[in-house]
Amino acid sequence: MSAHDVGREATEQGGGALKKVGSRAAGRAVGKAGKYIKKLLVRFLKQLILSIGKIIASLVGPWAVIIIIGLLLILGVLSAIPFSDWFLGGNARSDAQKNADLKYEQQFKSAAEATVAELWDIEADSSWKTQVVKTVKPSWGIPAGLVRYEILVNQNEKIELDDYDPDDLIKSFTPSFSYTKISDDTNRYKHVVACTYNETDKETGETKSWTDTETTYTESKRASHDVLTNISLDYGNMEIKPLKRYYPGGTLQPTDNWEQESTSSSENCTTTTYKQYDHTTVDDRYAPSLSVDGQAFQKILIDLGVSEDDMKLFYEFVTTADPDWNPALYGGDASNFPGEWLPGSASVPDVVLRYEPIVRKYLELKGMAEHTQLILAVIMQETGGRYLDIMQSSESLGLPPNTITDPEVSIQAGINHFASVYQSAGGDIELTLQAYNFGGGYISYAKEHGGHSKEVALAFSQMMAEKNGWKRYGDPLYVDHVMRYYNATNVAINIPPGEQIFDVQNVLNIMSEYLGQPYVWGGKGPSEGFDCSGLISYAFGLIGIDLSGNAHTQYNKTVPIDESEAKPGDLVFWETYKKAPSHVGMYLGDGKFINSGSSLGVSIDKLSRWKNYKFLGFRRVIK
Repeated sequence: MSAHDVGREATEQGGGALKKVGSRAAGRAVGKAGKYIKKLLVRFLKQLILSIGKIIASLVGPWAVIIIIGLLLILGVLSAIPFSDWFLGGNARSDAQKNADLKYEQQFKSAAEATVAELWDIEADSSWKTQVVKTVKPSWGIPAGLVRYEILVNQNEKIELDDYDPDDLIKSFTPSFSYTKISDDTNRYKHVVACTYNETDKETGETKSWTDTETTYTESKRASHDVLTNISLDYGNMEIKPLKRYYPGGTLQPTDNWEQESTSSSENCTTTTYKQYDHTTVDDRYAPSLSVDGQAFQKILIDLGVSEDDMKLFYEFVTTADPDWNPALYGGDASNFPGEWLPGSASVPDVVLRYEPIVRKYLELKGMAEHTQLILAVIMQETGGRYLDIMQSSESLGLPPNTITDPEVSIQAGINHFASVYQSAGGDIELTLQAYNFGGGYISYAKEHGGHSKEVALAFSQMMAEKNGWKRYGDPLYVDHVMRYYNATNVAINIPPGEQIFDVQNVLNIMSEYLGQPYVWGGKGPSEGFDCSGLISYAFGLIGIDLSGNAHTQYNKTVPIDESEAKPGDLVFWETYKKAPSHVGMYLGDGKFINSGSSLGVSIDKLSRWKNYKFLGFRRVIK
């Protein structure tokens, strides 16, 4: 039964109020504007009533009290009427109905959890299971979105949510699990029989003792068992490789190590039995990637009653209910670039650029073609295009370094790995890049420690190095090392004329011409390069504004403004290497700014990435 069919059978709900489907966040996302306008209207009415009341009080006297009370009663009635219609929320829902919403939301979540409950019984590392569950579990926002979409389509009908069974709605998105029976795991035994003999020399009376040792080997098959090797959905597939480990030690290759199993004695002989065995499980060293067919996913939605023309709206319903869901992996519009990400281009040589068609091909299969240039920057960092395993993907497949000798195979495996950590990271590019280098285990660690940062990456690297007995683990500065080959471009500023005394877009366009150019201490122009103040003074100088000097001088040439009043075109300052303004950039809005920094050169960066430096605030250029 489609969502549309279910909606037709819905009946009027007790209390006459229409129930919403998702969380309160879903209602906020759609109704925020209406509620805000209502708030302003109520505030205006209050002020108007008070003003009228004062006038009346001065003219009429005690009768004003009665009139004001009457007006307040009217205001109370207005407040009780929902400003927006039922879909926008308003005051239409009672506390009981809101509690019912939360209960219904939990039913969606439980239905989603039930689809992957089987995975928790898999013999594998717990963090691996967590990653796989998160990857293949259908978002609870999908059935919630189907119901909300049906409510929107049938907005003139009152519905009862009991008519919508979360288990039925999520059935089309439920994964199935395939297993392979493993019957070649083997027990190996080493039996060491040591017999001690004594012999007395009849002439001398001396007793001689010696021990003869005999070693034999036997084998037996271990009990067969099933190992998960594939997870499939109607719109995607995840291949899971089996991995045979050798014990004792759990190594990937047989060793000469044995564990003692038993000892027995008979007369002058002692038999000691040692054991080795191999055991096959899933390869839980790396989280496998899910290959998603975005078109197949949308076909399922269409079959369930979602119009193809409404697909973008439906995806918004899902992400509003479940912000962790990434529409880009399911054929959705990824142009918003989650995580304050900015599209850009890679500054790479032709030896890397020649792989662009292959990179784009495999990213398109993942619905992630917008990251083509970023992957080229990754290739530049990994090998510079000089090795056949150009994305250094061998180890992600459990192979020794540089085993792969086909660049396309390397790209395919590398993109699978990138897509996997991208989804686990919720679309956070910096977290994705660092996890590409460290492995998927870094994602949960970073989230537990406040998100990705250089400090968190370094702590993780040190922890893993110590755990494995290595001198170092991965590259904790991997994000910066990739980003030096990637330039954010095509940034447009939406700012009304007159907000600044200069054309902000014009200044940004001037600076953007040099994106990717390395930082040069004391650099003031294109031929020599730029430092932070040099970029500012050069760009503003071209439009006739004198901001010459270093960051401290530019600080003194501008005036402070409150953060709440900051607009694109304002300057931002930090203390870095001294107790004075020593770094400057131009604010672009939404937490972004353009600057020339020592690690990324001329680049568009995020204020949050500079949180370890003392922020000196926003300042404005004035006449």
